[in-house]
Amino acid sequence: MTTSPSVAYVKWYEEEIDDGSGHRRVPAASIVRDVTAFGGEHQEVLAYLGSRPAVTPALIEELTSLYPDVTFDWDALRHDVEQEASVTDVAGLTDDEMARQLRGLAREQGLSLTDLSLRLGNRHRDILPELLRLIEDPAAVARFERTSGSVFTYLAERHPDYAFLLYKARLFFSGQEALLAGVIDAEPPGFGAAAWRARRQFWRLHLDAYRDSRPSPLYGPDEST
Repeated sequence: MTTSPSVAYVKWYEEEIDDGSGHRRVPAASIVRDVTAFGGEHQEVLAYLGSRPAVTPALIEELTSLYPDVTFDWDALRHDVEQEASVTDVAGLTDDEMARQLRGLAREQGLSLTDLSLRLGNRHRDILPELLRLIEDPAAVARFERTSGSVFTYLAERHPDYAFLLYKARLFFSGQEALLAGVIDAEPPGFGAAAWRARRQFWRLHLDAYRDSRPSPLYGPDEST
């Protein structure tokens, strides 16, 4: 079992408590890290913080001793636990911005990357790790922007499978679950050259319609020029 990356972060979720006046759900937090094993990526809980989280000197000493291979940014962790979780408004992000924030958006939902891939309906192969390697490579991003003006435009032109995954991610993170389910169900199934060509045509048709429906600033900073 390996970790990639071995960086601790705060995961928020809801838990039920009985405060004497009845049961209610409240935000609670844990410090976790992403762990990659044979079955994919999942989250390992390093410390349960509960509904009144705090980063104390005792916690810092304990976790630093127990997990010497984990990177703890204590200032960032303290900041995260001192405020209730907020959810990013994906509608306000360009497609390039959303792509760069995929890991963080998944964490806001309490999802590992494997969980996110399943929600996005990757039935044929899991291309999310490949996409992340591309968009987290500064040299690749610079080349995409020089060539096509934005990362999303480059992917739509050259790698429609990656761009279509980002399109489905926008539907998911913006809460358009019914539309996402319909898109996943309509995607041509099967293997072989004919099935691959059918999917590529399907991706391009949907991406063209999506791009035509959005004002250019949503794709990237350079496309409006």
